[in-house]
Amino acid sequence: MKSPLGLEARLPIFDLFKDAVFLLWAKRGRLVSMFLPIIVVLVVLRLFSSSMGASFLEAIDAMDIETEGWPDGTGSLIVVVLVSLLLSVLFATTVHRFSLQDASIWPKNALRVPAVSDWRYLFRTIQVIALATLASVFTSTVGMVVIAIITGAQTPEALTQYSQVLNILIVILMLYVFARLSVTLPEIAIGTQGSGIERAWKMSKGNGFRLIIVVIILPFLVALPFLLLYQFDNLVMTVLASFGAYSMTLISFTVLSLSYQFLLEFYEPQDGESVQPETSSSDDSLDA
Repeated sequence: MKSPLGLEARLPIFDLFKDAVFLLWAKRGRLVSMFLPIIVVLVVLRLFSSSMGASFLEAIDAMDIETEGWPDGTGSLIVVVLVSLLLSVLFATTVHRFSLQDASIWPKNALRVPAVSDWRYLFRTIQVIALATLASVFTSTVGMVVIAIITGAQTPEALTQYSQVLNILIVILMLYVFARLSVTLPEIAIGTQGSGIERAWKMSKGNGFRLIIVVIILPFLVALPFLLLYQFDNLVMTVLASFGAYSMTLISFTVLSLSYQFLLEFYEPQDGESVQPETSSSDDSLDA
């Protein structure tokens, strides 16, 4: 993607990362009050879901679902997982608002009543995952057919030797589509109306692999030291790992917000595209 002056809009990933860290550090006082409560709740829910999940898997292995039904506690596990998902959305949208909006319209706390923009964010995330998955399934099907025609292989066993390289390409494609379509998630989080999938694809043109770093690789790398603590299988280490991972997620979402802001400066709206920014009176439930 180019600016009206013909300049290339190449994401300066490391500069954005430094800007994100500086922004969070500069506003660390408000950061703690906004995010510590929801991080504590998410950590507790993670501990519960991990314990319940382990018990659930043990019960599944020891019984026949077709004759005995689902084990006790299945409903509770589903509720915990769904609540964790919703709180994760609130966490993400609040970080985007924290990064992109004026302090006067920040939510008082990330642990709050979901607003319309939060539900739209959840729906857009599901939509992005579905499209990335469909792209990978379609490519896998077409790729196997092409390989079968070229090589003459007719059985799954004969295609196995070719499937490894194809699987790598499919994973890369899925990550590529997911990363490009994720670029406007911050736009959804701040309440903008009219932002569609096509806008995300056009806005991210020329930055697909850079966005893979921003959306997937960078979050993994910054959280990796804490993720390794899960290997100790100790309650204290698990709690520390969870706190650390969620804290590092603040950086990841902030970098994504700044990436969106950077690309938006270069983006020229298409004919018929109507995107309305949030007004000061919208999403009143944010401060609930």
